[in-house]
Order: sequence, then C-alpha cells, then structure tokens
Amino acid sequence: MVTPGLVDRFVEGALAAGAEVFRAPDARGAIAAAARLFRDGKISRIVGPPALRREAEGTGLVLEAADGIAVIAAAEAALVRADYGAAETGSLVRLDPGDDEKLAWTLPPLCVCLLDGRKVVADLQSLAGVLADHLGRTGVPGPQVSFITGPSRTADIECQLTIGVQGPARLVIWLIEGEGS
Repeated sequence: MVTPGLVDRFVEGALAAGAEVFRAPDARGAIAAAARLFRDGKISRIVGPPALRREAEGTGLVLEAADGIAVIAAAEAALVRADYGAAETGSLVRLDPGDDEKLAWTLPPLCVCLLDGRKVVADLQSLAGVLADHLGRTGVPGPQVSFITGPSRTADIECQLTIGVQGPARLVIWLIEGEGS
C-alpha cells in the first residue's frame, strides 16, 4: 500500500536534492512518459535492464542492454528501477547484483528511474536488514548497494560546485502510485 505521508516526504527530499519527480498511476504510464521525454530530447542511446526492456515493448522505446562499460558509457540515458526510496532524504536505493547494473545508474548523463510508491520507507535505518541480506548474498557476481540522492554534484574541483562529474547530471524520478506498480 502506498503511504501518502511517506511518499510526500520522499518527493520533498528528492526535489530539494535537485531531482525532478513526476507521478504516474502505473509502470506502463511511467515508461510511456519516459519514452516521450527521450523522444523530445532527441535521446536515442538508452540503456536499461532486461525487465524494463520487456516492459517497454510497444511504447516505441528501445532500450539497449546494459552489457559492459563501453555500451553504458556511450549511452545518453538510462531507464532503471529503484528497489526502495527513503523519505527522510529523498534518496533512491538500488540493490545491485554487480557492476553493470550500478554503472547504468551512474555513467549516462541522464538517469530516469521508476520507483514503486509502495517501496518508500521512512529512512535508511528501516532498510538495514534488507541491505545486510542483499550484501550477504551468494550466487551473484558482486552484490552492491547504490544510494542516489539527486543528480551528481561535487565541489572538489577548485571548490566550485560542478554537476554530473561522478554520476548523472540529471535525475528524473517517476513515482508509481497505482496498484500493480
């Protein structure tokens, strides 16, 4: 069940961190909206995981497999799905099975992420058990956890704020609020 108070807090935090947040009733609608965003921006090299590539069929959106650093680095955008959202900070949480999945979040300059509103939790502490279980998994190449809070920003270079150096310069979140998301 989507908890409106948590979702609203997540949206406030994500917006404060510089992300763009939109709401959709279901995943299909969010994917169709992402397809329009890519088309309007003349973005054609988009990577995405197998599950989203299947879901995008029939929307006119073609996602390349996020297979290897060269393909991911050449992409103009990524369409990904977060596993959780933390309302306290507006952060996305992704339980990555290995490097390619993590790189799809961080290398393309535009990251469009789908988040199931039912997966928004109060804070990162609420996910401690889930994170420990994921990191202790066997049978995956290298389990990792990614925390994404807004577009990448750093002030390491001559103490001037720079966007997009260590991750995407633009983060768009589609919050899916309907059933079956």
